[in-house]
Amino acid sequence: MAWRKFVSLDYKVHLLVSLVVRLALVAYGVYHDQVSSVPYTDIDYKVFTDAARHVLDHKSPFERHTYRYSPLVAYLMIPNITLHSSFGKILFCIIDLIDATLIRIIVKTTLHEYFKYVGEPQNCITGRSRKKTKTKKNDQTDTTANLSLVVWLYNPLTLAIATRGNCDSIAVFFVLATLYLLQCRKQYFAAGLIHGLSIHFRLYPIVYSLTFYMYLSKFSFYSLEDRRKSHLREITGASDGRVATRKPERKTIFKRKYLLYLVPNFDQIRLVQGCILSLFSLIGIFYFLYGYKFVYETYLYHFTRKDTRHNFSLYFYLQYLTAWIKNIGIWQKVLVVLPQLVLLLVFSFRYGLNRFSLNFSVLAQTIVMVTYNSVLTSQYFVWIMAVLPLCLWQIRMSVNNAIFLVVVWFAAQGAWLLPAYFLEFHGQNTFLFIWIQSVSFFCANIAILGRLIMFFAPVKKEV
Repeated sequence: MAWRKFVSLDYKVHLLVSLVVRLALVAYGVYHDQVSSVPYTDIDYKVFTDAARHVLDHKSPFERHTYRYSPLVAYLMIPNITLHSSFGKILFCIIDLIDATLIRIIVKTTLHEYFKYVGEPQNCITGRSRKKTKTKKNDQTDTTANLSLVVWLYNPLTLAIATRGNCDSIAVFFVLATLYLLQCRKQYFAAGLIHGLSIHFRLYPIVYSLTFYMYLSKFSFYSLEDRRKSHLREITGASDGRVATRKPERKTIFKRKYLLYLVPNFDQIRLVQGCILSLFSLIGIFYFLYGYKFVYETYLYHFTRKDTRHNFSLYFYLQYLTAWIKNIGIWQKVLVVLPQLVLLLVFSFRYGLNRFSLNFSVLAQTIVMVTYNSVLTSQYFVWIMAVLPLCLWQIRMSVNNAIFLVVVWFAAQGAWLLPAYFLEFHGQNTFLFIWIQSVSFFCANIAILGRLIMFFAPVKKEV
């Protein structure tokens, strides 16, 4: 089958081909901007470049109106002025490839841990059969890892975001690097350092903090000391890693004993220390350089941000209708934040405590955060697309079901884009229709999340 042959190509070939495609799109973007009234380059890229110009002139990047990012972005974009205007886009494309490599490594590592936990089948009693089984597992691991890499590299959304000049590939890199250090290298202090950097760079990774903390709990399900001999053993809550047989009990996360999981162990302390050290060091340095405006534009603004223009968010029409109301009751903010907060906490405990579902916990939390956010644009979908390939091998869904969900997701976006087009380019009042499609898009995202949870299987008895 052509698709299988394509996926099974050496991953270096995929990296090379995808780099050529990205560079071609960057070149096309330069041409498109010169001949078209609708630019290919993202408006944020111009904001980055202008902020870099201020830095080059020994000024604050926040003197550029609407610059609400880490000063690190402006520093990285200085070569846009000194070398070439497309430097930043090329940098984002290269980081895209690094992201893909990290995805492949993480998938291979988690698969090896999975096979180590499952153990050898009972019928493998000869050396030859064990060797065949090991070879089969290695082939399966390479194919699955390559598939995850391909899903990221050739995704139209990731291609467009990086080549248009959006910096989210860097934010994604920090998240993936944290997962890599946690799962592949077991370097928890370094993981904390990178996690603190990722929170500074882009605020959204802060929602993963509890999940990472729970992952290192000694009460974690399927702890590394827990091994399968003849079959998958029962999940245990014992801190010493021993397995005890017990009767099935009602599945719930609301248990008093779960409070014990918050008591830190040495690994968790190292993670927290690294995170606090890097995050507060960066905040202190840039506060010294740029003052309160840095704190407000980089962090505080995003907690109070409102976008009365059209976007995918379920809440945009509410913000549009209440834009001129000064005194809005606290109940509105509570109703907006509470559902998201509850789901994030539930997923942190439900999946963070399972050594084989850390990646899925991050995926589920990202979908919740993006779907329930008060402002939602296309670039946020990259956060989901970066983590989804890590979990594909654990989502036991048929190809037909997967295709159906993809079609539903794109159809919901297309239905939203139609009234948005008439508003943006023809000036017609289609706000109500946009909101109706935003509700439909919200429902589509929640339905997809429900299906992913339904078909997610962290551990199966047969490989």
